[in-house]
Amino acid sequence: MAEKEFRQLNIDPEFKNLIRPLRREEYRQLELNLVMEGCREDIIVWNNTIVDGHNRYEICNKLRIPYGVKEQDFPSRDAAIAWICANQLGRRNISEETKKYLIGRQYEAEKKAQRNGNGYNQYRPNPNATVGRGRPIDEESGRRTAARLGKEYHVSGATVQKYAKYSVALDTIAQIAPELVLNILSGAYKISFENIVALAEMDAEELKELSKKISKTPYA
Repeated sequence: MAEKEFRQLNIDPEFKNLIRPLRREEYRQLELNLVMEGCREDIIVWNNTIVDGHNRYEICNKLRIPYGVKEQDFPSRDAAIAWICANQLGRRNISEETKKYLIGRQYEAEKKAQRNGNGYNQYRPNPNATVGRGRPIDEESGRRTAARLGKEYHVSGATVQKYAKYSVALDTIAQIAPELVLNILSGAYKISFENIVALAEMDAEELKELSKKISKTPYA
């Protein structure tokens, strides 16, 4: 464990949004634990940006409780996002909706990390690259990634790819109605995959009006 101290660390909104927000009682319990026992787990960072331990960092600085900081090495931002998703998926207290979302985000992040790692991306595509029966290399790589993650999380590769569409739809909704996404991911509102996709395709004003009708939030 790293030597305990106080450091100025960076918070990336996208990274933080991948972490399930604590309910009020959970936050208070964490505060109590930190006061009674100190910060026993290191804050994990990448290039001085937190990838795990946002709540501990906030509470420890507020209450002047020293903490350890451990640097994690990632080859890219997408690789860091994939790690955060996998780390969160290892926790027991996440909803089924959050699980689907994180698997989808991990899949998309790993695909991007692999593609960019090969030197090709949206600005520099691999020209006419195909494999097997004329399938693009990216498509074949995506199938292998989906199959591997499916095995890890005990679902089919096709389900992993479906979860990716689910996560993209939720990210689209979050740009307009973030509080609605919090309710969905908490499990407070059970909405089918088809309806999530439909919500993402709604007019922005209609989506805002729908969100306003949801007055109760599990994070209040």
